Amino acid sequence: MAVCVLSGCANKAQQAQDSAQGFLDAFLANDFNAAAAFCSDDFNVDFGKAMEDFEKLDDSVKVMLKEQCSQLEMKISSVERVNESDTFIVSYNIVKCAADSTGAEALQELVSSELKVVDGKVVSLNR
Repeated sequence: MAVCVLSGCANKAQQAQDSAQGFLDAFLANDFNAAAAFCSDDFNVDFGKAMEDFEKLDDSVKVMLKEQCSQLEMKISSVERVNESDTFIVSYNIVKCAADSTGAEALQELVSSELKVVDGKVVSLNR
């Protein structure tokens, strides 16, 4: 029985990580419809409003932002369960991929942040 309980916990943590990674990857790719699929209904309302503002930007600005985002990656650093609930805090880092002087790829950490995931759905950014 303990194995089932532990397995269930691991599965929910993996589900939280998968949802967070899916959201982050889609968001970074500027695929806001795909990102929204990983969000709770309540969060989607606020997220949708923010993305409407993005769509109002001049096309040249959107192209520049997409080019900048193409050099970034989202790396999940931890998934922590809150108490005994189905709530998880997913910490991640935004890193920039660049070549060093030898041509080898180097990662530069730009920002660390968190997502809150409840029942497998992103419910907030930065907690």
